[in-house]
Amino acid sequence: MNTLNNIQMLRGVASLLVIFHHLLPHYIAMGGDLEIIKSISTWGFLGVDIFFIISGFIMAYTTFNKPRTLESAKIFIKHRAFRIYLAYWIFWVVALVITYITNPLKIDSYNLFTSLFLLDIDMSRLVLPISWSLSYELYFYLLFTASFIFSLSILNRLMPIIFLILLSLAVMTHLSIIPISFFYSHFLLEFFAGVLLYIYRDKIIRLSILPLLLIITIIAYWYGVTDELKNGLYRVLTFGVGALTLVWSFLILEREGIYRAKGYSTLLGDASYTIYLSHLVIIWLFYFSGLRGLFTSDNIMTPLIGWIVAIATILIFSTIYYIKIEKPLYKKAISL
Repeated sequence: MNTLNNIQMLRGVASLLVIFHHLLPHYIAMGGDLEIIKSISTWGFLGVDIFFIISGFIMAYTTFNKPRTLESAKIFIKHRAFRIYLAYWIFWVVALVITYITNPLKIDSYNLFTSLFLLDIDMSRLVLPISWSLSYELYFYLLFTASFIFSLSILNRLMPIIFLILLSLAVMTHLSIIPISFFYSHFLLEFFAGVLLYIYRDKIIRLSILPLLLIITIIAYWYGVTDELKNGLYRVLTFGVGALTLVWSFLILEREGIYRAKGYSTLLGDASYTIYLSHLVIIWLFYFSGLRGLFTSDNIMTPLIGWIVAIATILIFSTIYYIKIEKPLYKKAISL
């Protein structure tokens, strides 16, 4: 595939869903009562599942054509580490400063070392709570680094086997046969599902199966929402499957020339990591600065305006920050 515009757009959509989810308590506190906003925001966390599927696909897309050498592995993990940590550490420091100013006693509950280096998924111990998902990303990157010891032909046969092993482990943890573990978490199924989507792309990214994919997407999300499946294996089998078929569908739309995202929608995708890192910090500032109070009202429009202002601030800031700071900093780090 020559471009992945639709993938970038879905990254932007996923980041928006996460913003909606974390902004919901503030919208309600302002007096907001629009059911459509509350309904979408309640399930906005499913944006993370979309991120995981895309991450697996992109990792395969960007590395399977690289030489299978130790040098390639070193370059890969170095670039991934720069990509994750350089931006994360800046917002980690900002979040820590905000906590110190607003609630210094809370710092005692943090594990600063594991939080700083993304070695913890317990949100109560994290300076930036959303970083739990980055720990899974980092772990996946480390696993993927090991893939460079295999030839491409072996990888194409190995990845389905790894997926089946992870699925078996997920079922056994679901049945309490073995304990739950970070190292074979059900979330890894979503990463490797993205990898398999890339491996079999030429066979399965076809217009003829698009109607079936759309039906599966609707059923998967409907079932997950209706039964409130927010965790565990059932989350992967609903929201994970829905994320997979959604990404799959938009890849078909782009390959067939039916729809190709462009303009600001793809730019939001480019800036999605900044959006993900910055949105909680900006929401906290929105609250602690007193701005939230300005939009608190029984009038239905005033909280809606406050909600829009908060989202617009996050998106505008993140886009500018990505263009002016994050992207140049990442390029500079790689060049050094």
